[in-house]
Parts: sequence; C-alpha cells; structure tokens
Amino acid sequence: MLICHRNLDFAERAVDSNERELIAAAHLISSCIPYLRNSVLTLHMDNLNAVKICKKGSPKPRLQKYAKFIFDICESNNIVLQPVWIPRDLNNMADFLSKEIDFDDYQVTNDFFQEVCRDMGLSPEVDLFADEKNTKATKFFSLSYCQGTLGVNAFYYDWSLRGLNWIFVPPRLILRAINHLELCKAAAFILVPQWKTSYFYPFLQKLRTTSAYKKHLVYSGKNIFILGADTSSYFGPSYNGNVEVWYLDFNFD
Repeated sequence: MLICHRNLDFAERAVDSNERELIAAAHLISSCIPYLRNSVLTLHMDNLNAVKICKKGSPKPRLQKYAKFIFDICESNNIVLQPVWIPRDLNNMADFLSKEIDFDDYQVTNDFFQEVCRDMGLSPEVDLFADEKNTKATKFFSLSYCQGTLGVNAFYYDWSLRGLNWIFVPPRLILRAINHLELCKAAAFILVPQWKTSYFYPFLQKLRTTSAYKKHLVYSGKNIFILGADTSSYFGPSYNGNVEVWYLDFNFD
C-alpha cells in the first residue's frame, strides 16, 4: 500500500471542502505518477461535487484550475481517470489517514540554510527529511509520497549515492541518523540544538576525535525556524537557544 500524505497549509485549510478534496486529488496523482502512468485510476472521493468537477470541470476559476491540472497531468502520463463517489463510512482508511498530522514538519529558513552553506563552503545536494514544500535541496526524501520525492523514509536508502546530505530531524532521531550515515559511509551537514545535557551531545563530542569529523559551527537559533502544523513546537520563532551544524564524512576511502 502506498500512502500519500501532507499537511494542508493555513491558506488551504481556509477553503471549502470542495477545494480541499481537489487539492488532495491533485496531490495524490502528481505524487504517485511513477506508479500510475499508463494505467486506469479509479479515484474514490467522498465529496460528490469534487467528483463532478474532476469529470466536467467547474465554472468557478478557483476550482477549475485543479480540474485542469488533474486533466493535464493524467493526459500527459496516459492515465485514464475514473473519479467515483463513495460514502465516507465506506472510506474509513482514507478518512483516518486524512486526519493524521505530521507534527515534525517544521523547517529552517532559506536564509539560514544559505548562511550555513556559505560558512561551510559547500552545498548539500540531498535533503534527507523533507517534502516538496520545505526541501532545502533539489533532491529530497520524504515521510510519505509527494511530488518530486526520491523515496519514502530515507532510512531505507543508501545515503552515499547522491552526494552531500542535509539532515534536520527531530532530536529523537539524531543518533539514528548519525548511525545510518556511518553505515552508508556518507557525508552530511547535521543540524542539532545545542542541548549539552541531551543523550546525543556527548556522542557528537566523541566524533570530534575521529576521521569522520570535518567541522562544526554554532549559530543563534533565534528566528531561524519556521513552524509547521504543530504551532506549539519547540522549533519555532520562540526558540532562543543556540544550534550547531556538524559536517561529518564517514567515507574514508
């Protein structure tokens, strides 16, 4: 089973249910093109108006733009779309997934990322934990299927294949990310909060005595984070501690 999911942004949450359903349909189809190309797609939707708009279009420009986008992407990929209305109580799995929230979708500002690249003298080529809206590199891996993703769940992939990586993960995944980086003999910039009493900080300090350590820089964390779906997240405008960016390279060949 393929799962395609993302949080709606503030503006998208403010529109009516017809438009939200069309946004979801457009996102699903564009995200899964490699699996849908040259096929017949039966798309179950619990919004009858959205089904009609996918089939016939809409006189309302804000809705017609989604109908045209869906038509164009299906035509260019030889996808025969068959939108079908289904009662919500018969669409329990999709309804459940639609209510899931990615509370870790916070990000850093583009200005901060560019500052790091200038200071390091290098630019990461892959963002390992991102989506199409917040990626800091041209290539990225994501939590679920979305447009442009290289794959779902970066931990399933070899991080040494595509160049220098950018890693910004929830603190609970920092050690796992470093261990996978070492396993793959890969290189990355890793952004971490400067929490000297945390479980991961002593491990990073030990890496300074190894060949994997290249450099690390300390920055003020003020105004470098952009909140995601979780408006109470620690990583937001109220963050006032320091952060560190570590450049590690486990390729010793």
